[in-house]
Amino acid sequence: MTTATNAAPEAATATRWGAILAVGFSQLVVAGAMSSIAVALPLIRTEFGVSEAATAWVLLAYALPVGAVAIAAGRLADRADLRAVAVFSMAALTVASVAAALAPSFGLLLAARAVGGLLGGLLFGMTGRIVVTSSAPEHRGRAMSAIALMMTVGGMGMVGAGGFVVAAFDWQGLFWVFAVMGAAAVAAVAVAVPSNGTGLPRPDRALLVDTATSGGAIASFLLAFEYVDTTPWIAVGAFAVSVLLATAWVRQPSSAPTVGLLRSPQLGGALLSLTLLSGVTGLLNFSLPYLLTDVQGARPELVSTVMLAFIGGVAAMTPVAGWLADRFGPGRVSLVGAVLVVGAIVPLIMVGEDSGLVGLASRIGLLGLAYGVFNSPMNTYLLASAPPEQSGTAGAFMATTRTIGSSLGPVLAALAWGLGATAVDGYRLSAWVVAAMLVAGALLQATTKPWRTPAAA
Repeated sequence: MTTATNAAPEAATATRWGAILAVGFSQLVVAGAMSSIAVALPLIRTEFGVSEAATAWVLLAYALPVGAVAIAAGRLADRADLRAVAVFSMAALTVASVAAALAPSFGLLLAARAVGGLLGGLLFGMTGRIVVTSSAPEHRGRAMSAIALMMTVGGMGMVGAGGFVVAAFDWQGLFWVFAVMGAAAVAAVAVAVPSNGTGLPRPDRALLVDTATSGGAIASFLLAFEYVDTTPWIAVGAFAVSVLLATAWVRQPSSAPTVGLLRSPQLGGALLSLTLLSGVTGLLNFSLPYLLTDVQGARPELVSTVMLAFIGGVAAMTPVAGWLADRFGPGRVSLVGAVLVVGAIVPLIMVGEDSGLVGLASRIGLLGLAYGVFNSPMNTYLLASAPPEQSGTAGAFMATTRTIGSSLGPVLAALAWGLGATAVDGYRLSAWVVAAMLVAGALLQATTKPWRTPAAA
């Protein structure tokens, strides 16, 4: 192993599509291991004799470390051998999946999930740097859209297939599937991701402190969202811990370049915009499912079918958005996408008891089309707004802010829903709150003047 001070490969002048597809598939494995496990929770509850609340930690034990390690992984990517770290990350996720499948107790299952999230999540923070070193600037929009498309379509397929896997092979079968996919991802990144030949870096004290402070702050912040509506005192305590750790991280001398990057009006504004626009999950993951269930009386499988319209819209528009970003500039396209997202939520605010399922699905699909215009161009714009030597850090913040926004949206929607006198009133209040987040996000995106060519921070 080497120290983590070696320079990572420089920005690419030609596009390695093999590397783009390899990292897209690897991202799919990391993300899929987070979401599709939900279908196995009832069987895990029965197997180990734990409560429903306890099984939620099967998801949290993985999701929190993934979010926590992102910033440190991004900084590591700016100075490390990308291939070595990517191989290590996916190999660790593979081993952790095997350990989860063989876990004899609930505690060991949680431990395996935590290790998989912590080490497998390294890849999330490195993706931005890998894209910069593997795609030419004129292809970067299409490269980001290829990764987004693989995660969208693949993630949709994995969530749907997860139930069949669990039905045939019990809950352990799902972890074996991820072990096989993880091994395939190891082979893909080993062959395709560029390397500077320095091997796996040795973590130094600065990196460990950085991981503990920045990662702890993010994990505590995300944990606060989980308890804000059920156990507020835990949420307040977690938020206080997050503030203390974030303060400690900012004051470290090694954090100065990263803090300076965040102070850039262009990059900082774009990250805040991404956080708020990611709050669209409040509508998708809370308000609309509850509307369909409590007001429309739809069965769970029908709810899932209607909600797939959003994924279909995103998948259909993502390749087009990547081409548009390369042709007209990612900033311009992402701003247009943000405006379209705001416009697309208006028809969804007005739905109620008499709104048919077909009409709801068409409106949800329209929102997906609009979000597809925004999503990958925004990622490309963020990478272009950072200096090439800090593209890993910018990519890590991109993943972190998206995670925070996706967590914040459902929490605010749930709080607004509770203020309604009826279910329809609750839905409309929550939809207005989400719409306000989206409007604020679009306005923030406009303040970065994305119609200009990004100037590196």
